Amino acid sequence: FLSHEWFGCCWGAAGAESRPEVLLVEDSAGPTAMVPLVCRKASLHGLPARVLGMLSSPDTAFADWLIVGRPEPVVEAVLTHLSGRRDWDVLALHGLPVASLTLKALHASLPGHYRWQPLPALRSPYLNTAGTWDEFWAATSQRFKKTVRNVRNRLAKVGAVSIEEHRVVAPDSSVFADLLAVSERSWKAPHELAIATMPGMPEFFRGLTARASARGWLRLWLMRLDGRPVASEFQLEADGRVHALRADFDASLPVYLSPGTHLTAESVRALFGRETVYEYDMGPGDNEYKSRWASDAHELRRLRIFRPGAYGTLLHTVEARVVGSLRRLRHRSAAA
Repeated sequence: FLSHEWFGCCWGAAGAESRPEVLLVEDSAGPTAMVPLVCRKASLHGLPARVLGMLSSPDTAFADWLIVGRPEPVVEAVLTHLSGRRDWDVLALHGLPVASLTLKALHASLPGHYRWQPLPALRSPYLNTAGTWDEFWAATSQRFKKTVRNVRNRLAKVGAVSIEEHRVVAPDSSVFADLLAVSERSWKAPHELAIATMPGMPEFFRGLTARASARGWLRLWLMRLDGRPVASEFQLEADGRVHALRADFDASLPVYLSPGTHLTAESVRALFGRETVYEYDMGPGDNEYKSRWASDAHELRRLRIFRPGAYGTLLHTVEARVVGSLRRLRHRSAAA
């Protein structure tokens, strides 16, 4: 997610209403950092705002600045540069890992110099696959085991089930067409949340499929029922971690068949058998289906930095009040 290939796909899918850019930081010895950003017009608590954010996609697992050496001079240079610009109102940094050196340098630089606001962290559930499938299975609840078995048995009664994993896929191939077909029949499609219907996403995933195939990252899973694709999961594997970007299933099937559950079970079972993989990362967001499989979750930090000036001060004041009110409501709910 910090590669040229990933940023290239994000750049191509940014859309006409967005302005992607890259800040290059240099010292006397040469380049020391690259900060890919994108500017979009947005609304912040009802007020118009020009938001600079990390160049990313809805499927970015985590984000960071690309820095060689100490992060403190880079953070200072970027903030000084942005302070002199008038084409933005808010710098929104989302998805920074807790251990990010950029995050630590920002926390040291911002207080007393810039108006900023931390936001509630995101959780990215993951499953540790360093052990064996049998060990994992033995540790799950009887209810979990029963659900997985029942789904497998129901599917077997209605047709021939097959599971496929593809590592090299051409964007114009029948396999990619099957991925889009499942996406078009998913519950997300009418809401423009599916790969096939979300603006810019068909192009994004075509480009990513080609680049990930070339780099050896692609893990595209398909489940077929009597030859028809009914569930899919688009994964990337790198540095011992498998990242699940998109999972879809055919919503026209009866709910009790749960093809997505079966595909997850079979793909996770396969990951436990691979010495090169130690983690299955399900991506940001707490969802019920993720919690069934997760052993823990990574924490991703978010913060907003406001441009110096009267309007930035106004936006920060509104943001601080809204965040403070939400925090008080959560505390009251927890106390109740």
